[in-house]
This record gives sequence, C-alpha cells and structure tokens, in this order.
Amino acid sequence: MGPSGSAGRSARIIVLFNSYAFTFGFMPIALIVFGLLARSGHLRATAAFTIVASLFFYGWWNWHYLFLFGFSVGFNYLWSLLLRPATAAEAAAGARSPRIRRVLFGIGVAVNLALLGYFKYRNFLVSSAGVILGTHWILPPLVLPLAVSFFTFEQITYLSAALGGEPGTGDFISYGMFIAFFPHLIAGPIVRYNQIYPQFNRDTRFALTAANLSDGLMIFAIGLFKKVIIADTFRNIVDPLFAHPGPIAFGDAWGAALGFALQIYFDFSGYTDMAIGLARMFGVVFPENFDSPYKARDLVHFWRTWHMTLSFFLRDYLYIPLGGNRRGVLRHYINLMITMVLGGLWHGANWTFVMWGTLHGLGLALNHARRKAAWKLPDAAAWALTFVFVTIAWVFFRAESFREAAFFLRGMAGLAGSAGLVHRYSIGFHEFERIAIALGIVLFCPNRQAIMNFNWRNDYLYAGAFAILMAAATMTMANPPPFIYFQF
Repeated sequence: MGPSGSAGRSARIIVLFNSYAFTFGFMPIALIVFGLLARSGHLRATAAFTIVASLFFYGWWNWHYLFLFGFSVGFNYLWSLLLRPATAAEAAAGARSPRIRRVLFGIGVAVNLALLGYFKYRNFLVSSAGVILGTHWILPPLVLPLAVSFFTFEQITYLSAALGGEPGTGDFISYGMFIAFFPHLIAGPIVRYNQIYPQFNRDTRFALTAANLSDGLMIFAIGLFKKVIIADTFRNIVDPLFAHPGPIAFGDAWGAALGFALQIYFDFSGYTDMAIGLARMFGVVFPENFDSPYKARDLVHFWRTWHMTLSFFLRDYLYIPLGGNRRGVLRHYINLMITMVLGGLWHGANWTFVMWGTLHGLGLALNHARRKAAWKLPDAAAWALTFVFVTIAWVFFRAESFREAAFFLRGMAGLAGSAGLVHRYSIGFHEFERIAIALGIVLFCPNRQAIMNFNWRNDYLYAGAFAILMAAATMTMANPPPFIYFQF
C-alpha cells in the first residue's frame, strides 16, 4: 500500500503514530499550537487549525489524494444539505418530502460506495470477471488511497445524521473536524457525528487541560507499547512462513497462526489506544473499539468486543436494514451471512477475505442456533472452541491465496506429511515462549480500560509507569512498520 521505495517510505512516515517524526514532531507541535489558539479564545481559528493540521497529516503521505479526500468532503457536505428535514414552508410546497430525501440519501451512499469500489475493488472485480469469462484484462496499477475505507463509512454515518435531522449537520467547521480529525482519520475507530458534534460545541471544547493530557499521554503510551514491543515482535514469526507457502509442519502452522492472531490484536488495539489517547489530549472522547475480545466464550461476544465500532456500523447500517432477526430464523441466518461476508470483503479485495467473513457468518449462525437450543458448554471448553475457531479463520485473513491457506490448514490438522516436518523458517522454543507470554497477557492481565481505572495511589507511580512504557517503546522505533489496518 502506498508509494514504494525510500521516497515513498519517507513521505508516509509522518502518518505512523509509532514513528519519531510523529511522536516527537507533529504531535507536540500540533498540541502546542492548538493550546495557544485555544487560550486566545479564537474558537473558529482553533477549529480551522485542527482541520488544516489534519489535512497536512493526511497529505504528507501522498498529497495527490488530498483532491480525492477534498471531493469526498465537499460532495458529502453539500449533499447533506439536501437531506435536512424540510421547513414548514418547504413541506407545504412539496419540497424535500421524506420519500425524496430517502432517495437522495440512497444516491449519496451509492456515490460514496462507488468511490470506494473504484479504488479498492476495481482490479479485484475485473480479475474475477476475467476468470469467469476466460479473458485476461490488464489494468494500470492503482494505489489505494490512505483511509478510504474508514472515511467512506464515516461519510455514510454523516449523511444518515443529516437525514435524521441531527443537531449540527449543517455546520461545516464541525463536519470538517469530524471527518478530518487526524487521530481517527487513518484507521478509526469509526465514530458517529452525534458522538463528536456535542464535544466540538461545548464551552470547554478547545482547551488543553492537565487531566486530558495526563490521561491521553498514558493511553497513547499503552498503545505505543502494544504496537512496538508486542505486536511487531511477531513479524519475524509470521511473515516468513506466510511469505513462502508450501507444506508446513504442525507446530510451525499453529505457531504462525497464533502469532498472527496476537499480532493483529496488539497491532490494531494498539493503534486504537493511540488514537483514543491523542483525541483525549485534544479534549475529545472516542468510543471504545476493543474490550478483551480473546476472552470471549462465543462468537457473538467476540464481535461485541472486537473492532466494536465496525461491528456496530455493520449492525446498524446493514444487518438491521436487512431485517435483522425480525423475519424468522432462516432470514436471520441469511442476514448474518450477508453482513459478515460484506464485512469480510470490506477488509480487502481478495476472495480470502470473503472466506474469512463467510466463516464468521456461519459461526455466528451456529452460535445463535446453540443459544436457541439452550445448549451450554463448560466455560473453558467454550473459550477454547471460540479462540481456536477465530485463530483458524485468521489464516484466511492473513493468507494471500486459498492455496497458501490450504497449506496452513493441512499443517494445523497434522496432514502435511514428511515434507512439512522441516521448514527453512521453523519456529523454535523462544518463539513459542513469546506466543505464550503474549497469550498470557491477553487472558490474565487487565486491558487498557482497566489500567486507566486502576487506583494509582500517587502521581509518582503513574508518571513512572508512563516513563517506562514510553522509554521501552521509543528505543525500538527507528524503523517503524505500518499498522496492519493501514492496508484496509
């Protein structure tokens, strides 16, 4: 994803929260200028600066895509004005009837999805059609714009807010901050306008406070530690085995699968913590996105605690409009399948993502059937079954092809044969030790929310914990890899 080579890497480095350029450059400068403007009392100037800083943050990766982002912002804001409820005089004249507004809303959503579809799924659709038709079309390479999946979903939530007549949907400055605000711009969490607008429009909306800075910096440090110290250590375990598909031994297959399950959790929850911490420094509270999902004892609970804002988006904008569970058992299961398959496809233009979504759709349907039958498993068995299922499904999420996934599944089932007993990148004792430690952290240590609610007794202990986290993380940030969800 993004420009290749050293030039591309230097151009995108500032958008990495886990880089020196961001942590010791962009972030403190943005906070200082924001604080000075806020103290001056120029609220609109403070808001405008936040938007400009966010656009600079986005444009540093590839300034050409600022035009695409600008089109999305301009179109959706102007279109939202057509969706606002009609005044009494307009209603009497027959203008903007509810039916017309719903049609306009559908057109607005279609434009956003078309934009996403062109940049993200063009090559996928053309190559899939070529396989079916027996042709081979070659299209010029197309770089996926950064964050197009996330800001497209948030544009849809904004249009929905305008259709419902929510307060502030005509305020361009608040809308601009909602869409462009850099802490969540790249990879979420997916926020809704009614969660953000009141925070941008309160008397104390623009101010740097000691409480917000203290909480925000600690949350940021926890997320940075998750990413740099834990998640990135699994790259050397996971990447070599997935990069060289072939027969793979039982231990290597499970080691790589477990390694990726832990890598993606600490990577994405780490990013989310950093985004939440950054927003808190600016006085904004984001919704939570993770709540110890690997402790779940069934898939329903897993999806209520993993990437929660995406789960709620798919529920409210896809599953419920399809009918949810209100139209009988069969339709309920079909709606679950459609929702999860499309949720899988949202993650990437590859049939392996579709399979990942399909597996979770089937798993959720079986989960609901089990609940209806009142069939209960012992807690330990329920957790093990859920975690193993999620780990196996992650193989399709990580694999580049079904062939690669098949090698891993055969190895995990112990069917690789003698050819899979030796691998150039075999996982050893120390690698499994790291997996065991990380899994222990996931299962037995308090999550970030619990840590922030902990009674620290005094400020020195709190400051010491922050210093240890930041020191450990910043010593290993010289060559920062991107977050996994940046590719989506």
